Amino acid sequence: MMKSLTDLDRNNLDPRKFIFWQPPADRAIHVGPDQKPVSLPQIPLPIKRKDMDNGPSDNAIGEGVYDYLRQFPDCLHNTDYAELLRDGYAHFLADLAAHVVMLDKKEVEPAYVFRKLTYLKILHLLEPDNMGLLWQLSQGFYGLAMTFTELPQVRRHLLNAMRYGQDILKLQADDHAALNLLAEIDILFGDYPAAINKFDRLLKSFPDQKTADNIGDRIESCVHVGFPDHPLVDDLECIGEAMHLYAAKDYRRATELLERLEEDNYFTTEFKSADFFCLLGMCRIKTGDRAGAFDALSQALEIAPDHIQAREALESI
Repeated sequence: MMKSLTDLDRNNLDPRKFIFWQPPADRAIHVGPDQKPVSLPQIPLPIKRKDMDNGPSDNAIGEGVYDYLRQFPDCLHNTDYAELLRDGYAHFLADLAAHVVMLDKKEVEPAYVFRKLTYLKILHLLEPDNMGLLWQLSQGFYGLAMTFTELPQVRRHLLNAMRYGQDILKLQADDHAALNLLAEIDILFGDYPAAINKFDRLLKSFPDQKTADNIGDRIESCVHVGFPDHPLVDDLECIGEAMHLYAAKDYRRATELLERLEEDNYFTTEFKSADFFCLLGMCRIKTGDRAGAFDALSQALEIAPDHIQAREALESI
């Protein structure tokens, strides 16, 4: 299975590498060819411990703030740190933007998608009303939440997507893309009345019949479900737990969790995933249920005929 974000970045997220330094009131850094002075904000600044021996240089201040903000974009004083980079270390922001563009142009693992979103968060600190940044963040976190290997963090990613989507509606109340995305998030959290409300708002503003019919079908589906006894996000987290159990070689408990979801008509109707059936098949292989594994892997290939992992697992039995 693909590496998770935690596996990839665990060693980088170590706050012990930094020390917070309070700059003197008269301390300034010097910027550009003419060495223009820029006063430092009177807040604690994160500096790498290795750069604190003789007091931080101008360079060390920029590197410390830049590296810390990339690792902890939601930290205290994050906007002040971003503004310091803008005013005194513009090359770091140019580096961020270049990384975002590079990651946009190719398919990457979820860990790198999360990294791109972290960089967008920093740029958003400087342009809180930038609709383009808000949409990239909302859509990006939603996509990450729906990535199978990220299901252990699905709730956190969805809440981030919701946060930025709601910020879009504060700026433009009838934004079609944001309304649609937020309605889908409402469904995952089991708030079907809120989803219907957003779909209704969309329906009133779409002139073409095909789009209106699609929205109408979505509303009808929400009305049919009504008030479920649990939200879909709970089931998605359950899959995440099964993934952890599989990695820990507790195949019996992982299988039990997945089979309970397989028997839930609400879940199987709303969430059709080849990855889910592939994981179930692999768990059944490990528990000796070859017939059950064959059935699950066959269902995975019915949903996604080119699912390589399911195909290889099926061939192995």
